[in-house]
Amino acid sequence: MTRRLLGLTCLVPLACIAGAAQAHHSVSANFDLNRRIEIRGTVVDFKLRSPHSSLVVRGRAFENGAPLDESEQDWEIESSALKGLASRGITADSITPGDTIIVVGSPHRRGLHRANSSEFLAADRSPLGSVSGGAAERDPASLVPPGLVAAERVTGRWRPPYQPEGKTSALPLNEAGLAAWRSYDQALSPANTCEPMSIPVVFNAPSYFVDIRFGDGNVVIRNEAYDVHRTVPLGSEFAPADPDGQWGRVRGRVEGDTLVVESRDYPPSKWGLGAATQINGGGADVPSSERKTVTERFSVSDDALTLIYEYTLFDPAYMREPHDARIEMARVSDDSPMYPYDCDVDSASMFSRAPEETLLERE
Repeated sequence: MTRRLLGLTCLVPLACIAGAAQAHHSVSANFDLNRRIEIRGTVVDFKLRSPHSSLVVRGRAFENGAPLDESEQDWEIESSALKGLASRGITADSITPGDTIIVVGSPHRRGLHRANSSEFLAADRSPLGSVSGGAAERDPASLVPPGLVAAERVTGRWRPPYQPEGKTSALPLNEAGLAAWRSYDQALSPANTCEPMSIPVVFNAPSYFVDIRFGDGNVVIRNEAYDVHRTVPLGSEFAPADPDGQWGRVRGRVEGDTLVVESRDYPPSKWGLGAATQINGGGADVPSSERKTVTERFSVSDDALTLIYEYTLFDPAYMREPHDARIEMARVSDDSPMYPYDCDVDSASMFSRAPEETLLERE
């Protein structure tokens, strides 16, 4: 049985920013994060959406003050999802066609007129959106809801950490699993069609909150990424976690200070065990079968400021043995906003477009 521990911190700020943007594909595989360019021009199109906002700017690009083009070009900008930009104060009306703008970002590795950025400046170089960090500091203990005991202390809102995707899957894959991993084609990934990430993969989506609430004989677990809602009955019988059966059949129980959730009967998925940009995928999607099972354990640290999420994942169709992992998430305020995740297929398939195909041509 394999085991993996994922911590809370990110030691490289730029990597954290890139990780927050890479909801379903590798930013670093398509864009050179070690280079910074400025695209100065006029907005042609802007869409605030998930999993990627997009911007088309007609203008010229500069690197270290030197122009990269002799004339104006239509530059396509892949940006953060709605949550990433909205949390910085950028709305659908913040950027409109005809606006003069400066985009600071990373160029495409193949020299295409495409870039990745979430840093937008007005003509006077003032940042668009609001600057975070102005809120008064709060006593961390005040974030913990009062009156909670035992397993109910997992109640609240939590932020998963960023973690590098790695170069290979962390899962103990059998021959069928390795074959699927090796034959991965990003153009055929479910990420392109807005199929939601599955359990436990969705818990590895950085920046997207997890919300847990005890109800009348059940627990509701919500992942902000892909707007995943599961209702877990506390009892001995398995029941559908959602009306559509997307999240399998589930049951829960309390063991001391731990909430235990068991699930099975998931529909097969081409990325049900691992997504390419996450630790279980390691550069490629890993499929799952109807034989996949997951046991999740939710508990908190002594001060209730850290959620300890442990899971055992197994699918005999693609794995040699069960895989154990642990993710530690930081508690955030219960009033921290959770944004809608209405996945847009055009946005989702942006990264797998042919080099000659443009965003404007797709509309």
